[in-house]
Amino acid sequence: MTVGDEPKRQRLFFALWPPADAAERIAEIGRTLDGPGAVVPCDKLHVTLAFHGACDPAGRDALLARAEHVTIAPFDLVFDRLDGFDKPRLIWLGLSRPPAALFELAEFLRADTLDPRAFVPHITLQRRAGPISARPVAPIAWTAREFVLAESGARGVPGGYRILARWPLAGEA
Repeated sequence: MTVGDEPKRQRLFFALWPPADAAERIAEIGRTLDGPGAVVPCDKLHVTLAFHGACDPAGRDALLARAEHVTIAPFDLVFDRLDGFDKPRLIWLGLSRPPAALFELAEFLRADTLDPRAFVPHITLQRRAGPISARPVAPIAWTAREFVLAESGARGVPGGYRILARWPLAGEA
């Protein structure tokens, strides 16, 4: 891309994407839920680690540079809890026992983020959903071996996801 074609703003976030087999099992939970919610497609299922919002090219470059300094080893995730947020009306899959490494990674990547909310690791299953009672579900596990920087939409406007860069989790366990 030439400098003249570079977008002025990109909606950026760091995330973990589940492997295909886990994503399909997670998507199946979303498809089987009753209610009015819009099911999140399988290829969009992810754990947002840090939402940075509309970034200019310098901000994007700073995020890319920051990610180069992650020294966290791969870690296991076990999603086993269905829950929801009343506002913004989401149903999500969470972890009963999130590993410390997940919080460490999110905290490192969230530096200077615009999102003031506490980090609640989850995968959104449905949007514009009705209320749900928290409950356990059959566990879906995978090992987080990489994280990504993704763009949501284009030119700073919300929309589809595009992965811009990937980094392995390769620190010492």
